[in-house]
Order: sequence, then C-alpha cells, then structure tokens
Amino acid sequence: MPTIFNSLRFLPLCLGMLYLGATVLLFFFGPFDWPVRNGDALLGFLLVTLLALCVGYSLSGYTQVPGRPLVNWRKCYRVGALASMALLFPSTYAYTGKWPWEVVSVLGNQGAVYQEMLKALQANESGIRSYVALARGLLAPFVCCVIPFAILNWRSLRGVDVLLLCGHVAGILIFSLMRGTDRETGDLLVFFGGSFMVLAGQAIVRHGRFPFSPGKFFAVSLLLMVLLVSTLMLFIERKEARMGGNNAFCIAEGVVCSQRSAGDDPLTAKMSFALEMLTGYTAQGYYGLSLALKEDFTSSMGVGHSSFLMSNISKVIDDSLYLRSYLHKVSVAGWSDTSQWSTMFTWIASDVGFPMVPLVILIMGYVWGSAWKSALLKGSEAGALVFLFLTLSILYMPANNQLTQTLDSYFAFLFWLVVWIGQRRSGSPVVQV
Repeated sequence: MPTIFNSLRFLPLCLGMLYLGATVLLFFFGPFDWPVRNGDALLGFLLVTLLALCVGYSLSGYTQVPGRPLVNWRKCYRVGALASMALLFPSTYAYTGKWPWEVVSVLGNQGAVYQEMLKALQANESGIRSYVALARGLLAPFVCCVIPFAILNWRSLRGVDVLLLCGHVAGILIFSLMRGTDRETGDLLVFFGGSFMVLAGQAIVRHGRFPFSPGKFFAVSLLLMVLLVSTLMLFIERKEARMGGNNAFCIAEGVVCSQRSAGDDPLTAKMSFALEMLTGYTAQGYYGLSLALKEDFTSSMGVGHSSFLMSNISKVIDDSLYLRSYLHKVSVAGWSDTSQWSTMFTWIASDVGFPMVPLVILIMGYVWGSAWKSALLKGSEAGALVFLFLTLSILYMPANNQLTQTLDSYFAFLFWLVVWIGQRRSGSPVVQV
C-alpha cells in the first residue's frame, strides 16, 4: 500500500463522522425541544452504531480489495447518458402529467409544483408510471455511472461525450424542477463531489504528492461550492414555498414546534427558518428512532429494510409484513412513516432487530472503506461507484435507508457491487459490462 494513501485512508470516514455528529448535535441541542423520553438509550445506541461504522471502515485497511479499471467504461457512459435523456420525457409525463419543455412554467413556485406532482401521482392518469419505473430501474446502473465516469476519465472524453454529459445533467435538473423535489439535486451534488474526491485521491496516490496547481484546485473548489450553495438555496426556497413563508412552524402536526418570536426581523426570521428546516431535514429521524427503540421486535422477514421490496412483496406474498415492521409501529405511535423519517437504523432493525444493527453497519463501513481503497489504489470505476452509493447512504443515514427505497438505486448498487466483487481474482481479464 503506497505510504501516501495512509494520509487519505480515513478522509471519507472523517467527513462522514463530522456530518453525522453534527446531525446528532442538532437533534439534542438544536432549535427544537424534541419530546424524547428515552434520550439515554437513544444516545447510547447511536454511539455504539457509529462506533461500529468506524471499526468496520478501519478493518478495510488490513485486507485485500478487488478492483481494476473497466475496459468498456465509455460504452456504459454513453448508454447511460442516452438512456437518461430518453427517459426524461416519459418520466416527466408519468410523474407530473407535463412534458419537459414546460419547465419554464414551473420555475415560479416550487411549492405549488410539488403539490401538483402529488396530485398527478395519486391520479396516475397516464397509466404508464409502473412501466416507466421498471425501465428506469433496469437502466439505472448505466444512468448512475455517467457523472462518475465522466469525471474519473475526463482526459479521455471526446466532444460527443461532453455533449452527452451536458444533456444528462440538464435532464436531471429539469426532472427535479418539474417535480419540485430535492432528491435529484442532492444526489447530483454527492456524485459530483464524491467523484472529484476520488479523482483527487487517485492523482495524489499516483504522484505521491498533491499534484494540482492552486488555480485548478481553486476552480474545482469554487465549482463544488457553487453547487453546494445553489442546492441549499433551492432547498430553502422550496421549503418556504411549500410552507407559505418562513414563519414559525411545527413538525408532524405539532410533535415539536419552532421556539422563536413572530416579530423577528426578516433576515433573522429567514436564518432561523433555514436552521430549523436544516434540523428538521437532517435530524428529525432520530425522534422516530427513539419511538422505535421502545417497541418489541417482530421480523419483517428480510424485506423491511426496503420500501420497494416491502410494498411489492407484501402485495404478492404476505400483506402482514408491513404490520410487523418498526415503521408501522412508529406510525401507530403518531410518527407517520410516509411523511416523517426514522433513520436508516429503524429500517434495518425491522429485519434483524436493534441489537444486530451495529453489526450490519460494521459490514457497511467495511465495504465503504474497501471501495474507497479500491478506487484510489486500483483505479476501479466499479469500486468508485460502490463508494459513491455508500457515501450517499451515509448522508441519508439520519433519514432513511435511501439506497434501498427505489428499484433505481437498489438495482444500480447491487449491479456495480457484483461487478466490483467480480474483479477480485488477480490475473483474470477485466470485467466486461
């Protein structure tokens, strides 16, 4: 293992723990006074589970990891970009009842756009949403690789590849604006930032030092900062639009409410609203977790970790699986599982129970660290994708088990995980995809 890698080895873990620690602090010491009755048990569980994440990640440094560059990365890239642009039209129509060229009409009020999208989903007048969802799921492994492959192989991009990248990013932004949702822009930011981090790490390992000029480093940092600020501003603007302004508000129909004066000046009110929304968005899941920790365990038989699996398998095999999950029990306790969050841990615990959750997180941390190691030391694009998916999962950890919620993300992650693991045998030919 190159010595220089030792200085980069724990970078993702440090960033991830800073973020997760900040969400825990926001929950316990932030702007809301959550009515938690088992705070000691909640904090103890979180400390043990986050420690398991650190241990699993650290163990990855002592084992051999699979990985090698993909031969056919450009084919995957082009198929994904073309599929992304082609799927934009039926997806927008199926989820909103509108076409992509109507995007200008939705720029004014994202709150109204979101409500219209919910009505369109409920009506399902197009009748094609299930087929679109299946197509999006099957093509997701290629769609998700466009941005990472473009960044990791940017020196090899041709003119047509750059045009495809622009079309892909434009499609993501249009789909997000048409639905009034934040997930697409959040995922875009994570994949951009994570891919640049992998690219920089590969260059440092290859050269044995930081190889970028101050100008290039500043340009990339500025781009990422612009993306971050833009995403946060769009997030706040959408939340204000949905809630009719930045006045004090309550979460989950009064479970907890803002504690500030209605007479604050506009700037103070806006800053307070931003902090409250950020807290509600990143830390509310811990309250759902506190409720789940009080409930008895009844296994949901391996499907409780995924909304996609639970909803579909329950319809076909056993409709009581959902009733056995912690999500249902938390909902009965007054914390809706359709509009509020309860952390990734609650989803996993529905299958294995809370005592086993730290073990699952330990394994997750091990794979996360191994994928980072593979991406940097072996130049594995598949390893980089596994790393990015798990990074996204870490960021959503205080909310839900984001990686398994939809067919798109679940299938794409499993696809690239299998490809990456298939690269374990040394001396075997590069995996063809």
